[in-house]
Amino acid sequence: MKQIITEWRKFIVESNKKMGTLLYGPVDLHTSHLYRSVDPTPAGVKGQEVEIISRWQDQGTEYILIRVEVYDDDPNVMGLVEIEGWVEADAVDTDVGALSEEDNLEQNLYSFDFDNTLIRYHTLEDGDVEYLGPHEENIALLKDLAAQGNNVIIVTSRSPQRRPKYEWDKAPTPEEAIQEFGLPVEEVYYTYGNLKTEKLMELGVTKHWDDDEEEVAAAATAGIETVLVPAEEDITTQLRDKWRDHLVNTEEETN
Repeated sequence: MKQIITEWRKFIVESNKKMGTLLYGPVDLHTSHLYRSVDPTPAGVKGQEVEIISRWQDQGTEYILIRVEVYDDDPNVMGLVEIEGWVEADAVDTDVGALSEEDNLEQNLYSFDFDNTLIRYHTLEDGDVEYLGPHEENIALLKDLAAQGNNVIIVTSRSPQRRPKYEWDKAPTPEEAIQEFGLPVEEVYYTYGNLKTEKLMELGVTKHWDDDEEEVAAAATAGIETVLVPAEEDITTQLRDKWRDHLVNTEEETN
């Protein structure tokens, strides 16, 4: 059984791989999407196929994390190895081998995280976190994807709402947000604090948007195309800590 599961996961990863080709080369691979590399690594040649791991948008510029084969002339290697790095999106043709929209329709299942992806929070001076409102840019994207005939879902690490809201919790639940913002969402999936990757693989998600770097890295490693949504630094951790501390205090008061 363990071998079957391993092979199944390997099949899912291989099936979900997104490929592209370099439009010129060599390209400079940077360790960060913000191009903070002091010494970028030149790699690849024009027309070479590369694996697309993840994407990032910052101030109107899109970056792509790619995996590319290069020749390592180290005497201990002397062969092809794979390396990863960020390049600007215009360096890669991402449409190579793509199916038509009609042919690919059944595979187009897009998922969005909820907190700091479809709704936004802000950190106050005292360290508290408050709800700001809908994330207009991602909501518009979600609606556009659905309008094109794709299936769109929410996959959140939250747990379903089982009790009345606390007075300080002004944010909508995913179900409330669907109604309030008119989201054409097929379904909401909860992972109860666990990483979303297993659920994304189980559902066959084509592409996932999330503000959590750990979630994005895990999904990308599993072969799922991901987009890291920009958010305030440490806002995800602060929001989780707020909920955890409140739940602990509530438990202590109950006992």
